[in-house]
Amino acid sequence: MEPRRADLETEALHEITRVLAYSADLNKALTSVLHVLRLVLGMENGTVSLFDPVTGEVFIEAAPEMADAERILGRLRPGEGIVGRIFQAGMPMVVPDVGAEPLFLNRTGSWRNLEEEPRAFLGVPVRDARATLGVLTVDRRHREGPISFDRDLRLLAIVAGMIGSRVRLQQLQDPMHRAGAEERTAPPTASEPQPGIVTASARMLGILETLARVAQSRATVLLRGESGTGKELFARAVHDASPRAARPFVAVNCAAIPEQLAESELFGHEKGAFTGATAAQKGRFELADGGTLFLDEIGELPLAAQAKLLRVLQERQFERLGGRRPVTVDVRLVAATNRDLEDAVRQGAFRLDLYHRISVVTVMLPALRERPEDVVPLVDHFLRQLNEENGRHVRLASDAVEEMRRCRWSGNVRQLRNCVERIVVSTAREVVGVEDLACAGCLLETLDAPREVARPAPPTLAPVASSPAPAPSSEAPPASPPPPGSGEDPDASGDDGPAPAGERERIAEALARTGFVQAKAARLLGMTVRQLGWRIRKYGITMQRY
Repeated sequence: MEPRRADLETEALHEITRVLAYSADLNKALTSVLHVLRLVLGMENGTVSLFDPVTGEVFIEAAPEMADAERILGRLRPGEGIVGRIFQAGMPMVVPDVGAEPLFLNRTGSWRNLEEEPRAFLGVPVRDARATLGVLTVDRRHREGPISFDRDLRLLAIVAGMIGSRVRLQQLQDPMHRAGAEERTAPPTASEPQPGIVTASARMLGILETLARVAQSRATVLLRGESGTGKELFARAVHDASPRAARPFVAVNCAAIPEQLAESELFGHEKGAFTGATAAQKGRFELADGGTLFLDEIGELPLAAQAKLLRVLQERQFERLGGRRPVTVDVRLVAATNRDLEDAVRQGAFRLDLYHRISVVTVMLPALRERPEDVVPLVDHFLRQLNEENGRHVRLASDAVEEMRRCRWSGNVRQLRNCVERIVVSTAREVVGVEDLACAGCLLETLDAPREVARPAPPTLAPVASSPAPAPSSEAPPASPPPPGSGEDPDASGDDGPAPAGERERIAEALARTGFVQAKAARLLGMTVRQLGWRIRKYGITMQRY
């Protein structure tokens, strides 16, 4: 028996050397190695697990006798279970009867009937030089006869060394891994704010500190706040402060995706899945694998896509549109919304189970009017940026700065930046006073009084169904409405009678609430976009662009 066993081991090592040297795909190479161990030496249920520095877990990279749905569950922290112990200690381990071992977690559920058919479990660390990269494991059936554990471990140690060299070579060839290895930066703190985030507010600094701590975990983050508060900047801050910083950051605006294309955009599609699908295409989840996916305006996601998103978050697995092969991904999700998700759940427009799944860590970003101490630093930041872009040297006089500090900024930071840009590109002076703000087109409504620099701006946010307000004054006459019976107003009755009291204020208020998106404002007011557009022209309401 011994000469025969020696011949089989030599044959196995020769074949393993060949597949590791000539296979360009690491997963295929490792799968082939495990096939050789099973077919030539009778070592079953082989797995190769590798350490992922992004998640801090040991995951199963190759396991040819394990279904993908089971393999994805095999993620362990160093020191957790048998595989985690082998990785942490860097020492081989033999379990003569794996079914009786308390450390054996069987997290994948792949080992069955261990009482009727006992097995021995052997594992060795996959090493390269001094570093432990992963773990190689195999099974031996008791019914096959006596097991030579020492001999098996010696052979597996040789194979694990060959695998370690192949894995290290793959890592050196991977520019993403190389960049991550060369630059391991400490997570930013509140004293080291993220690029693009300018703040002097204690509340905002506290939010940054919270996000820096949360970033180290896998937890899903939900950013809530009004339009223009910089939710994407904070999502990127979470990504940059996390161990995934060297991996992709993929941003998706759910409101901009047509409903019929939402699933294809997020999860990809196979060739021929629908008319025009001439080739297979990866979705945003696959593009963000290993990194962070930012779903902005997640409240606008169609219900069908919500159901599929919930499954991905729970199982880290999905199928492309028109496909049957499961795709496994490791993605950290950051979502954002300015909608009232609780109300959307009550109305059946948003799934309750998905709501609970994405709101693991919820962060409310305050509006700019709630942190007026940030206005001046932001103005200075935008002035430096825009002066450099436009070759100008514009600065604001103290009265202009104070006026901007007292403004409501219904469009938040986005509106503030646009106002500063208008000042830089449209004024001839280098020192801009408060009287120049109106000339630059900045319509400012201050917090303490309805004093306008230019002409009346939309009022502050309040329930749309509030009691009618007084009719607008004649100080800013509205644009002339179309002639009676012209048909421009879809619901005009043919006479140009008086408008309902407070209608202009309600329309302006709805526009301000929705960031001046007419489609959303029309839904809020219970009218069509065309009807809303007619009233905007009729009342001379200025549309602000953010």
